[in-house]
Amino acid sequence: MADEKHWKGGRLGPFHLGGRYKNVGTDLGRIYAAHDVHTGAPGLVVMPGTGTDWEFSESWRLCASFHAEPAYASLTVEHAPASGQLPDLADMLDLLTSAVERLEKNDEARTLLTGGPVGTWKRWRGRVRRLSRSRRTWAIAGLCAVLVLGVALWQYLSASPGIAVQAAVEAQETTLVDIPHPGAAVIAYPLPAKPLSNQAKAPCHPKQGEVEINGGCWVELAKRPPCYDNQAEYQGKCYLPVSARSHQGEPQALQPQQP
Repeated sequence: MADEKHWKGGRLGPFHLGGRYKNVGTDLGRIYAAHDVHTGAPGLVVMPGTGTDWEFSESWRLCASFHAEPAYASLTVEHAPASGQLPDLADMLDLLTSAVERLEKNDEARTLLTGGPVGTWKRWRGRVRRLSRSRRTWAIAGLCAVLVLGVALWQYLSASPGIAVQAAVEAQETTLVDIPHPGAAVIAYPLPAKPLSNQAKAPCHPKQGEVEINGGCWVELAKRPPCYDNQAEYQGKCYLPVSARSHQGEPQALQPQQP
């Protein structure tokens, strides 16, 4: 049986798990509502529970389809172990069939499995809201740090005029991406359809590594999915938002005066 202590909830493989279905028995294990984090497709995830006697020694990946006209059913094997046995495959399909049968009269399960893919923004709206709250906490902590460092820097530069020029140049040429403390990490989120409230907005600065996506400025990372908890995932790449304060104080283009 799988060791439950190694799974901490939320994300499991390509799935984000929702609520667990109760009152369906425990002999099959734990049955969860789920969505594919890449496509939004709804599904079910069954995990072993206390007292269950099934486990898989090898990994399979399947896709089943059923058509009304013309009538046929198909099973596509996307991945199978070289030593795979068809009785094992039949047992896996029986397990999933039994899980669906347990939910035949469950209205929530019917709505989930027949409602089609859930849009990205709806799936992640709650997580983006939690992210915004976390960013607000980071911003307050950052402001306190800036005030403390600002006083110390002023005292230091007042005593060392020669260093002031170098510090001013470094401050002018340096753009920093605010990285949250690991302890404040949240679940990884897809890139939102519009800029975050405290994110720098277009026009962005390509020469400084910024890219514009959905009206906001982002920094593309060398990291590839799965992205870290505080990063956005977009079209197979990981990004961090550029903070709005890094664009503050930029010179504005002069507008020609009307005669």
